[in-house]
Amino acid sequence: MGKSLKDQLLDLELGLKPAQSSIGRKAGKSQPHATGAKSDDNDISLHQAYRIRNQQERQQKEEAAAIKRERLRLRRETNQRIRKLVDEFAIRDKTADSKRNFLFKGRIRSVLATTEQIRAINEAVLGIVYLGGNYYLMPINKVTQIRQFAPEHVPDLQTGDTQDEEDHPVPDDLIW
Repeated sequence: MGKSLKDQLLDLELGLKPAQSSIGRKAGKSQPHATGAKSDDNDISLHQAYRIRNQQERQQKEEAAAIKRERLRLRRETNQRIRKLVDEFAIRDKTADSKRNFLFKGRIRSVLATTEQIRAINEAVLGIVYLGGNYYLMPINKVTQIRQFAPEHVPDLQTGDTQDEEDHPVPDDLIW
């Protein structure tokens, strides 16, 4: 027990300092970089890598924003075209008191119509167009015209029950 703990730690610290400084020199810039020569082309600094990544992320965000703006522009144009046709050809009857239910986008929706209009809808003389949260009755030729450029605005009023009935037939002896 010749030396105190303090002396032993100081000796260790003095012994490590030259090793650390030599390691520090080795871990730092290598000799070719210090003289100005490049080691190889694939070596890029961390700063350059972050700059490239940020630039790529910014470019991707700008492209996504441009795509979103284009979609919104097309949607506005489509809605304007539909709005013109609805304003001109929509059939509105103040005495409409019956609801015509239909399936649209996975939910049951309804539109107010008279009994004659419901009969015309069932006979495919009239159709329904969706615009801005509302449903409008229109002549079938205008509905077909809208379906050509905006099928997502025209509900399918044909009953799709025949396919479901074939998959799951109702027994004849079922009593309601």
